Amino acid sequence: MDIVNLQAGTTLANIVRLVGSKKRKAILARPTDKVTLSGTYWDSGSRSDYFLVDLKMMQARPLAHYSPPQFNGPREDPVVNLEPHQAVVEAGVFCGKPSTPTIYFHPSYEM
Repeated sequence: MDIVNLQAGTTLANIVRLVGSKKRKAILARPTDKVTLSGTYWDSGSRSDYFLVDLKMMQARPLAHYSPPQFNGPREDPVVNLEPHQAVVEAGVFCGKPSTPTIYFHPSYEM
């Protein structure tokens, strides 16, 4: 994983803005074809929000939040399979403050 500074007008900055984050840095995860959606429920002031971004259309849509297992949520974290023209952005709240977004790209995506 790499932490990058976001420059206005760049592809990475535009992706982060699509999900409503105002952070000036982002974390680039290693390229992957699957993303595990964990921590989508409130737990000690933290929650992850996941967004599926269509890189061709530059549109983002939120992915579902799940209840914890003790409240009839899934026993295992759900997995999203990425297509070459998609990315997943993990944002949310960490200890009550906006978290730094993490961007997951498909291995075949060229920046």
